[in-house]
Amino acid sequence: MKKIVFVIESLQCGGAEKSLVTLLQNFDYQIYDVDLIINIENSAFQKFLPKEVNLKIINIFSELNILLLLYLRMSFKIKKKINKNKKHHNAQLYWDTFGKYAKKIDNNYDIAIAYNQGLATYFVAEKIKANKKFAWLNIDYYQAGYNINFDINKYRVFNKVVTVSKECNSSFESELNKYNFSIETTVIKDITDVDIVNKLASEHIVLSTQENITNICSVGRLAEQKGWHLAISAMEILVKRGRNIKWYIIGEGPKRQELEILIEEKKLKENLILLGYKENPYPYIKSCDIYVQTSLFEGLGLTVIEASILKRPIVTTNFPTAYTIIENNITGLICDMNPNAIADSIETYIDNEKLKGFVIKNLSLRENTDKEDSLEKISLLLN
Repeated sequence: MKKIVFVIESLQCGGAEKSLVTLLQNFDYQIYDVDLIINIENSAFQKFLPKEVNLKIINIFSELNILLLLYLRMSFKIKKKINKNKKHHNAQLYWDTFGKYAKKIDNNYDIAIAYNQGLATYFVAEKIKANKKFAWLNIDYYQAGYNINFDINKYRVFNKVVTVSKECNSSFESELNKYNFSIETTVIKDITDVDIVNKLASEHIVLSTQENITNICSVGRLAEQKGWHLAISAMEILVKRGRNIKWYIIGEGPKRQELEILIEEKKLKENLILLGYKENPYPYIKSCDIYVQTSLFEGLGLTVIEASILKRPIVTTNFPTAYTIIENNITGLICDMNPNAIADSIETYIDNEKLKGFVIKNLSLRENTDKEDSLEKISLLLN
């Protein structure tokens, strides 16, 4: 039996976390003995782990004394202030400050997998012993602001880097090529379980039932990457045009307070509702009239895939991987990354029921084999 360890910072709501849980739900535990190391307890998806997974919640900095911890926190704050030109990602600054004090794992593994970039990758690279190591990369490396000079020695210890899309792969390789670095990569899409998505979506949810209202839904962390400022500005445009819309945003994150202030300033509290984290967002997606994604960049775009599984008319900004999920004007609408374009696309659906029905019909004819394809590729990788 192969001994495998997965490392991810937490199982909070997110695409990588959701994909990992789905992967572990489809593992053959007669072949693999699996440990999962996370750094944050009581994470959202923790309850969905199979009982066969040996969950290890490890505070990797628990051995630091209080004075050293305070000193390191102050050092990290200073580094972030100095990093105004964004030459490094915060995860890189964090590991540069705290990394050498992180505890090592005593076990020897056949395979160690860092299931997302940043802390998990650095921890697997430097603190875990394994015969083989793989690192998952599920963001646009360049757009996310990582510095390849900092990361190169970490990634060199991995047998292979797994990226979740061709575009994600190209972004990473482009950064490597700038400095004549070469690392073996392969593309394996995040795992989406169609049956589970449909089953969870069957829960009854009622959005606004006002007459002639359009219900819009969006799902994602309240973080800069998701482009919520574009959503708020698009909503402002639609209200000025006299559209009767309720826009529900599901997710939590560091930008909540900033977004609440912006919504208040633009007098949109009645139209744009921050619902917070929902353990099961799928009934909301299924119940909405239009699903909208306003991301500035994505490694893949898992929530767009899920909205397409639930056959919702989708509007998405034109981040590169959007074109691998949606065929513009056939299975959704892809628009420019600005508020007017988003508002125009939403109005296109409202005013054109024929197009809306055409998109829904085309989505219903699609067959999603991502789960089977990805599981097969992961099986080959591990064996």
